[in-house]
Amino acid sequence: MLPNPIFIGTTLFVLGACIGSFLNVVIWRLAYLGQPVTFGGKTAGLSMSWPPSHCPNCHTAIPWYLNIPVLAWLWLRGRCATCHEKIPVRYLLVELATGLSFAGLYLAYFHSGWSQPLGLGGTKFPHIIAAVFSVGAGHQRFHGIFDGGITLALDLILIAVLFAASGIDADWYEIPTALTHLLLAAALLASLFGLQPGLPAVNPAGIGGRMALGGTAGLLVSLGLLWSGVLPRSFSQVVPAAPDTDTTENYAHGPRRTIAPMPGPKKTWPSVVGALLILLMVAAGWLWASGPSAALIMLIAAMLLFLLGVLPRSNEAADETQQVLEESAAPSARREIVKELLFLVPPAALAAVAAFIPLSLPHAVWLQRALGVLLGMLFGGALIWLTRILGTLAFNQVAMGLGDVHLMAAIGAVVGTRLILPIFFMAPLLGLLWAIVLKFMGKRNVLPYGPWLSMAAILSLLIGWPIEHWYLLKIFAASAAPVANPMHWPGTP
Repeated sequence: MLPNPIFIGTTLFVLGACIGSFLNVVIWRLAYLGQPVTFGGKTAGLSMSWPPSHCPNCHTAIPWYLNIPVLAWLWLRGRCATCHEKIPVRYLLVELATGLSFAGLYLAYFHSGWSQPLGLGGTKFPHIIAAVFSVGAGHQRFHGIFDGGITLALDLILIAVLFAASGIDADWYEIPTALTHLLLAAALLASLFGLQPGLPAVNPAGIGGRMALGGTAGLLVSLGLLWSGVLPRSFSQVVPAAPDTDTTENYAHGPRRTIAPMPGPKKTWPSVVGALLILLMVAAGWLWASGPSAALIMLIAAMLLFLLGVLPRSNEAADETQQVLEESAAPSARREIVKELLFLVPPAALAAVAAFIPLSLPHAVWLQRALGVLLGMLFGGALIWLTRILGTLAFNQVAMGLGDVHLMAAIGAVVGTRLILPIFFMAPLLGLLWAIVLKFMGKRNVLPYGPWLSMAAILSLLIGWPIEHWYLLKIFAASAAPVANPMHWPGTP
């Protein structure tokens, strides 16, 4: 029997809002780690825990009762209690977005009738497709908190990491690999708990399992060759880093940037009004829409709140935008991108070879899950990386950043191969919608891609499965068994 949905949903909203408060710290502080900061008569390097929460204007420490997520910002009306300097509305919006997404995903999984297909066996797809993509058959609902709880926990971690990566990408056009590595580690750890609804798994003895092993071995070979200097690093000498900036891989050493206030919307009340309208949309959904639709509306509302907080870029972002334009137009882009193509040769070659080598591996559930994680990582990363390489070769301009490759690889590790294509095609559509908004606002159309990959990944947790099932039926209609309604939505007859 499921616990009371109102109690669990409210608890997860509070937990999400607290995590959202921490995400605000991560998004802002990660760009300045190690920079000297003076607080309370002490000078030390900035970290995630030091200095404690304080007003950046008057340097007054914030007591715990004025640091409660959402409520404190509303109580203070968006201003410091001591000096009355504005508190960026991004704090409120990110906290609301994280809390709403946590509660919305729980309600969608356990109380709104959403289901996720575990496999393709029931639809008679060609054997190679079923073998590569997943094992199992049919649909499985989330029957209880212990049946699918690991899926929920991992997907909540996914949302939190994607919010943090998107906020940093929106500010600096960079995605720290520390975040993507954390997400990959969480996916591998979750595999120890066996099969769960919606999480990827492949047959260890099938072509998918063998390709996962071969591709991972090839990736390790390429990394070893890169670290030893046999394979050259791309774009290492094309655009030297400016004195006050650093590249993504130097986050661990503290990028040399001048510490600035939290970016985001400059005007508070338009954002607050927008947030109120979004929350009214959620209330209307639960009052008049069906359960599945209301849960989907709740998740979309959380995404809109987050984007409202992080994407309206301030004038201070002009220097970062100009730097990205200069780096993407490097005259030797084609020559440099060939180095990355060389990096992909060992993983691709060993994956292809492994596909035809019979292996005798145990059918342990943890191994099925671990191979599903690895195959999703390889497929997701390779898809974006090839897009970057082909786009750069075609236009002699860097098509997208390597951070996007790492991000999609980590997303693929969590959601598996089956949702990668819906995410891949949804992301540019979402970005295009925002580009149209920027056009009407008269702002420069230079967009970080990470937020759109992230929003597409979050959206795919609910709508990705029916989309994936629909296009596979369209592609393999001749060999698929008849299905009355392949776009069947949960809760509909």
